[in-house]
Amino acid sequence: MSITLVLASLAALGLGVLALMAGAQRRQLAAAPPPSPPSWPGVSILKPLKGIDANLEENLGGFFRLDYPHYEILFGVDDPGDPALWVARRVAAAHPHVPCRVIVDGRRVGSNPKVNNLANLARHMQHDVLWISDSNTRVEPGTLGNLVAHLHAPGVGLVSSPFRGVAASALGGACESLQLNTFVMGGVSAMHRLLGGVCVVGKSMLLARTTLDAMGGFAFLASFLAEDQVSGEEVARLGLRTAVATRMIDNVLGEQTVASFLRRHLRWAKIRRRMSPAGYLGELLLNPVFLTAVGVAASQTVEATILFATTWLIKTALDAFVERTIVGVRRPLALQPFLTLIKDLLIGVAWPLPWFDQTVCWRGNRLRIGPRTLLVPLQPAPQPATLDPTPADA
Repeated sequence: MSITLVLASLAALGLGVLALMAGAQRRQLAAAPPPSPPSWPGVSILKPLKGIDANLEENLGGFFRLDYPHYEILFGVDDPGDPALWVARRVAAAHPHVPCRVIVDGRRVGSNPKVNNLANLARHMQHDVLWISDSNTRVEPGTLGNLVAHLHAPGVGLVSSPFRGVAASALGGACESLQLNTFVMGGVSAMHRLLGGVCVVGKSMLLARTTLDAMGGFAFLASFLAEDQVSGEEVARLGLRTAVATRMIDNVLGEQTVASFLRRHLRWAKIRRRMSPAGYLGELLLNPVFLTAVGVAASQTVEATILFATTWLIKTALDAFVERTIVGVRRPLALQPFLTLIKDLLIGVAWPLPWFDQTVCWRGNRLRIGPRTLLVPLQPAPQPATLDPTPADA
């Protein structure tokens, strides 16, 4: 059997799986919201901050305009010199009608810096339901109500949100948004709707304090890089299920270089490689553009070139279709072939690296990723700018 015929079979299989993912994503986005619960519990929104994300002030401001009866917002930084602190103070002062505290606390319970921040915020929670929300997310007024309604469905222990990549600029940002809007959202949707598995991305997670405590709290989660996926797995061990909300949130990307896109992609790829080696191996099949490009380079035949061009055309059309099922995402069609090609080739070239390198540098911490993304520091953790261990409201 010729290499071109083998690649044609693999490309057809990969495109078929991608089409199934696209269908699952479309059904997820078209799903009806759940009924409202009989009462609305108070919610504590935990927002760990680190540096100035794109449109940070606008992102944070949206959480003060939620259409929800009773909630509080807790912003947290681990360093009193972090510029995000001043943005958080300014936004909170502009919305005095919403209970809000800005916490400066550098204490650590583990190796994951984001979870350390969350643990420090959780000490100040006033409510029994918590919403973990990344600083680079933007929400609509009805987002929290939709999440809470999902949490009240029978047997649900954790709710995450589908998210779209928006406000991207430069080539790296365009690659990132395309990856988020197709592969990531499609993979999460397929895992929930087709396979019945657990796939949680922690841009937005809602759960009860009792559920968090039952899995060991933030002190347990701080040992892992993929605290979101581990949370979902622990919820399943408790006999509960995870749900995906029917209302999207925005992941505001801003300007990103190709290098920054690859760094983030590699960190996520190393997570998937550690969480599921077999699943990560199968991801190569889901990149038929790269596979057929390798075939052209290896065989240099007309047949291989035709196969590559055909695969590229079909994948471009599929990417464009998937993105256009997402409300608010409209990419110029003339750019789609170029972007699909560049993004898929970059991801294909990077695919082998997580098999050989299991270290990450995250927020100044050099870490080795162990089984289930257990973190092992490779150097002393940097100390916060203050020597005073006492937390403070800013």
